[in-house]
Amino acid sequence: MTTEASNICPACGAAIAIDDINIQEGVGLCRACGRLSRLADMVEACEWAGVSEEPPAGCRLDDDGARIAVRASARTVGGMLGVLAICLFWNGIVSVFLLVAIGGLYTHLVGPLPAWFPAPSGQGSPGGAGSGSNGFQTLGETLFLCVFLTPFVLVGLALIGGLVFAAAGEVRVQLDGAAGSVWTGVKFIGWTQRFDASAVTRVTIGNASWPKNDQVQKNIEIHADRRVKFGSGLPEARRLWMTMVLRTLLLGQRSGAAR
Repeated sequence: MTTEASNICPACGAAIAIDDINIQEGVGLCRACGRLSRLADMVEACEWAGVSEEPPAGCRLDDDGARIAVRASARTVGGMLGVLAICLFWNGIVSVFLLVAIGGLYTHLVGPLPAWFPAPSGQGSPGGAGSGSNGFQTLGETLFLCVFLTPFVLVGLALIGGLVFAAAGEVRVQLDGAAGSVWTGVKFIGWTQRFDASAVTRVTIGNASWPKNDQVQKNIEIHADRRVKFGSGLPEARRLWMTMVLRTLLLGQRSGAAR
């Protein structure tokens, strides 16, 4: 049964009475504007009822008359500490095996390890635990270990990138006439997605393609000449505010649903 909290018209923001909701058809009629809306859009519109037009901390809207930039910082202390803990745990374990692989390659291809090399206990010395010279595996086993570790190292690098983004990342949507772009990154390092701002039909909140803490992570989606997805790393309050502002700028509505 639909509750009063979700009976909000996504077109004009007026309340929709329960008697004007057709559960079987999945639509509701707004007496104020006469528009039929999907129940999913009505529920989504309820989320915007509590979103303030004032930018939350870490967000701002820049308008110099020629172009508009909507900015949202990904920086949060809690998010940064969470990614840091995962990053240290994962890379700490991988680093032990990585040292074994590096030590083995050095021993087989160059010579004895330098005294300062942090080889694991029993490695790099005659009579060590390995099956090859100087206590390491054979060259073939060492090469296999390097290949085996590759995806784990890549995940570790991705975690380091996520840590940097959680500490100093930013999402910026820039509108310059019909030219729209979404930049995601840190300082001068990032990537850009472009779209036709004059062809935007919807600005929605969707589900990201990767889970976070066993929960579905949300992102912002702009439907134009192409679908642009971004903002999954933003705190919820900043993501909601950015979505609301983009709807206003691109669709001319504060809380309206898909058109």
